[in-house]
Amino acid sequence: MIVNKRINRKRGVRIHMNENIVAKILFIIGIAQMLIGLIVGLILGNADYYGVMNWSVVFMWTIGGFISGMLFLGFSEIIKLLHTINEKTPSLQKEAFHNIKTLEEKTAPVSWSLKESDKEKINEKYSDEAISEIVPSPKEGYCLVKFKSSAGYYVKVVNVDGFGVEEVHDAEIKYTIIEWYNNLN
Repeated sequence: MIVNKRINRKRGVRIHMNENIVAKILFIIGIAQMLIGLIVGLILGNADYYGVMNWSVVFMWTIGGFISGMLFLGFSEIIKLLHTINEKTPSLQKEAFHNIKTLEEKTAPVSWSLKESDKEKINEKYSDEAISEIVPSPKEGYCLVKFKSSAGYYVKVVNVDGFGVEEVHDAEIKYTIIEWYNNLN
C-alpha cells in the first residue's frame, strides 16, 4: 500500500494526514465509470436511424455506470476507513514491548492465571514435542513453555491472546521473559 504524506493547515495548526493512494485511484475510477456510463448512454441512445432519442438505452447505460461506479466508490471508502483505523491502532509488537517494561523487576509477580483452554491450545500446537512445563509470565497473555529433548531442556515464549497460540519472534520480549524465568529459580 503506497502512502502519500501531506501536511494541511487548519486554523494555524499543522495536521498530518496520511492518504491512501489506492483509495484515491478507486475513487477516481468510480467517478469515471459513472461519467462514462452517462456519456455512452447518451451516444448510443441518440444513435437511432430516425434521430429520435431512445431513453431506455440511455437509462440502462447510466444506471449500469452508476452502479459500477458506486461499487468502486464503496471500495475506496472501505480502504480509507481501514487505513484510518490502521493509523490509529498501535502495532501489537510496539504495544507488547511497552507493556513488557513491567518485567524489569527481576521477580515480578504473575497477576493472571493460564486457562485450561489455553493449556489445551499449547498442547495441541506442540503435540509432537515433550512439554515439561508451562509458565505464565508477568505480561498477561505470554507464557514460557519448557520442552524436554534428548539433548536437554529448551524453552519457547508463546502468546496465547487471540484465537490460537503464536510463538513470539520479537527478541526483546523473548529475552525479557526468559530472563524473568531464569531469575525465578
